[in-house]
Amino acid sequence: MTLKLVRVDDRLIHGQVVAIWLKALNARRIVIVDERTARDEFLKEVITYAAPPGVAVEILDLEAGIERVRQLVDDPEPVFVLMRSPLTALRLREAGVEFPVLNVGGIGAGPGRKPLYRNISASPEELAAMRSIESMGTTVELRIVENDRPVAFKSADK
Repeated sequence: MTLKLVRVDDRLIHGQVVAIWLKALNARRIVIVDERTARDEFLKEVITYAAPPGVAVEILDLEAGIERVRQLVDDPEPVFVLMRSPLTALRLREAGVEFPVLNVGGIGAGPGRKPLYRNISASPEELAAMRSIESMGTTVELRIVENDRPVAFKSADK
């Protein structure tokens, strides 16, 4: 499997992704699965320019993202999959896309959101999605940067 990391981060491509995760993973392709971003040409352009030279960026809606990630599972190229929400990760798993770990690295706070760990908060729907993902055999970890110790979602979900 070459899905080097499947990550939820509502900021998508930003400094931690570029400076730390891509280097640690040696990934040369980022696949973003996000409905809103896929429909916004300006946002797609900005996010694509945020990636370092030589790193391919694909921004896809859910349907196309499911198909593309399925294609890349067995490709020898290391791939980094990003999405804004665990709800999207759940849709990938429900569609049969398997990944052993879901890394949750950044979901902002807001009304109706429960703080989980550092800069990670979740709505009741997102909490339910992460529980469902774990029930499907995927470990959900809370980890902001690569050299952080992963925190099990189960331990933060109280």
